[in-house]
Amino acid sequence: MTAGLRRELISLALWLVFMLGTGWLVGQVVAFMLAALAMWLSWYLYQINRLLVWLGKPSRQVPEARGVWDEVYYQLYNLYKRQRKARKKLTSILARFQSSTEALPYATIVLDKNNRIEWFNPAAKNLFELSSNADIGQRIDNLVRLPVFVQYLNARQYDEPLEFDYMQRKLRMNITPYGSGQFLLTARDVTSRRKLDDMRRDFISNASHELRTPVTVIAGYLEALSDNVDEATRKPLQKIQQQTRRMQTIIDDLIELARLESPVDESGLDVVDANAVLGDVYQEAAGIDQGRHRLDLRQQDSDAPSEITGHYNEVRTALLNLVTNAIRYTPENGRITLFLESDEQTVMLGVEDNGPGIAYEHIPRLTERFYRVDAGRSREQGGSGLGLAIVKHILDRHNASLFVRSKSGKGSQFRCDFPRAH
Repeated sequence: MTAGLRRELISLALWLVFMLGTGWLVGQVVAFMLAALAMWLSWYLYQINRLLVWLGKPSRQVPEARGVWDEVYYQLYNLYKRQRKARKKLTSILARFQSSTEALPYATIVLDKNNRIEWFNPAAKNLFELSSNADIGQRIDNLVRLPVFVQYLNARQYDEPLEFDYMQRKLRMNITPYGSGQFLLTARDVTSRRKLDDMRRDFISNASHELRTPVTVIAGYLEALSDNVDEATRKPLQKIQQQTRRMQTIIDDLIELARLESPVDESGLDVVDANAVLGDVYQEAAGIDQGRHRLDLRQQDSDAPSEITGHYNEVRTALLNLVTNAIRYTPENGRITLFLESDEQTVMLGVEDNGPGIAYEHIPRLTERFYRVDAGRSREQGGSGLGLAIVKHILDRHNASLFVRSKSGKGSQFRCDFPRAH
């Protein structure tokens, strides 16, 4: 019991005693007691009315009262001050947020749970041609009527961004859920970047095709010359042939990368048996290895699910690149294992070895073009530096992921996780 309530009860008791005594003196005890209670009730109703008036329009001028009402006003006023302080802080944070998002070069739109627009910045106004007066409160899918946009918006699967064409521009859009059923939509114009990517891909593809013919001619003449030279000349020619073959490999890989960067042909997708791919790659790897390593094959039972959706040759190329790398960098008599595992959602194809391994700091960059852990050693082994980049592009085209587990001196494991075909 609070001190204010205790004082209020004491006051009520004294008041009732006083009215009881007065009523007893005049011989009207019941009447005086009823009058006392009526006066006390009127006082409380009066204070409740004052409280309601003040709550309707709180201010620093707190009504004066005594007893428990003084404590009630005191507590409510402190609560009012705390709420006012919190509201000012929240308003300041919101103002800073709006100020910062208005300065962003990316279009930013706040949507409610029904996809209605609550707020947008100037970049969004320009990009989507929105009007502050007319479009606040409108559904975004009523203003951007593209089927691919509406489908992405309603699917509520925002893990991956969406790229789509809008008003002769290529846009890249992300949606992030936040708050209580709200969504933050951000979009940017990537038309220029897309054009640069297309130009780069076309240049690499055209240059590689143009280089392929002269390099092939050079390789042919070198092979013809090597049969008709003396021993002193044969060794330099063999070095030239080795570098020519390496150049041919790089050109072929660049052409393959340019092809893989093109859009996926959905009509060419097929159901691929990963067990069959693994068996074929194992046979090819045995021919490449020529008995220098111990090659193991770890397949699943024939009844276990191993079907994936994609292009057979591309899946085979990805796995063959991984096993070729293992053959190239694992010391002779080392162990290389090709394996297949699967569960209800994923089919996992991979290669593991007991070679020198890869230091942790190099792993995130392994799929970059021409990135080498040890440049001198890689060139001696004949690698182009593009094998893992090709693997990454193939996996991207199949909605698959590459996982690398390695440690210096402990070997490596490269695993491709493909969505299982249903």
